[in-house]
Amino acid sequence: MNFNNINKKIAQGDLLLKTISDTDRNFINGLFSDNEIKKYYIVPKEAQQDYRKLVDYWLNDIRNGAGTCWVIIKKGHGIFARDHQVGFVAFEFRDSLKKARVSYAILPEYRRKGIATNAVRLVIENLKKEGVEKIEADIDRDNLHSERVVEKLGFSANKKHALIDPEMMRDGDIRIRALWKKELLESSKSVTNGRIPLDANINQIIPTINSVVDEINSKGQHPKLLIRYFYLLGRIKFLERNFEECKEAFGQCNMITMKEGLPDIHEIFYWFAKINEAKGEKETAKMYYGFALEKFNDNPDYITRAEIEKEMNK
Repeated sequence: MNFNNINKKIAQGDLLLKTISDTDRNFINGLFSDNEIKKYYIVPKEAQQDYRKLVDYWLNDIRNGAGTCWVIIKKGHGIFARDHQVGFVAFEFRDSLKKARVSYAILPEYRRKGIATNAVRLVIENLKKEGVEKIEADIDRDNLHSERVVEKLGFSANKKHALIDPEMMRDGDIRIRALWKKELLESSKSVTNGRIPLDANINQIIPTINSVVDEINSKGQHPKLLIRYFYLLGRIKFLERNFEECKEAFGQCNMITMKEGLPDIHEIFYWFAKINEAKGEKETAKMYYGFALEKFNDNPDYITRAEIEKEMNK
């Protein structure tokens, strides 16, 4: 990874992202006179009494290759038009150089114009080119505007799995946040997508699980690959009538989904129902069919609502 390629000026259309500098202190301080930015943006303790110190925080990240911040500039049109500083977008690496967390703030008069969405998209594209594979955004659960921004960009979150930090306060109350995530690794699509028919036999499933294992070995233990692996393993163990290992494999799918803030996989609950049905526990099976319907979504990689209802009503 070449950090200089990340920490550079980025321009597209009428947007310019300029790397933060000492001269931007007053602009950053002025941004935090807006109550919404002050309410939602997570500020390091050392800068909470003087927002100009945020610039020191970002400049230190730049020096250490740990992240950067850009001032977002909306370019003017015409001979007498002026460029306007409208906000900032920043990122910091988390745990490794493969994962980054983004944050942003926009002046009130420039919100709901697509500026935040486009600025974050430019940053993500820049990071992806340098090998970053995961992007996160830490957002307060009542910050609906920021949620809409990351949703447009393909992030997802398990909002039932709240982030609660007793030391992170807002107006005297503990902040309740959700971690939104987006995978940038595209090479796994061929093995993480595609429906496995309900009547597939072991010989039909084995080539796919072998492909997933090859992908994990070459690309690493990415959540969607791991979910696919444990899903396929659960299917194989069910066909072998090894119900305890089957239940454990499908349980791993749910654990990874929850941890990574990914949408629930309704078919997992269908297979929990089938396990209990095979063991003669019909009432428990019916309960899990109900969970499958409750968590149902239109993901074409998994079973339909009609298939769940058919089994439930047998």
